[in-house]
Amino acid sequence: MPKRGKTTRKACRNCKAILEPNVKKCPVCGSTDFSDEYIGFVIIVDEEKSEISKNKGVKKGMWAIKVF
Repeated sequence: MPKRGKTTRKACRNCKAILEPNVKKCPVCGSTDFSDEYIGFVIIVDEEKSEISKNKGVKKGMWAIKVF
């Protein structure tokens, strides 16, 4: 059970962006299909220096590894 005041982020099932719980539409891809269940995440700080960003084509932000 989550502690009082704790917010749980959610992940977009379409693009795997990790978002705040109050978001109704994904700002990255426009999807409204979200999940509270995901495993692992990466944080891209600098797209130009990130090998993950270059290989996967993701931009700056938080991204889920696997979304259920």
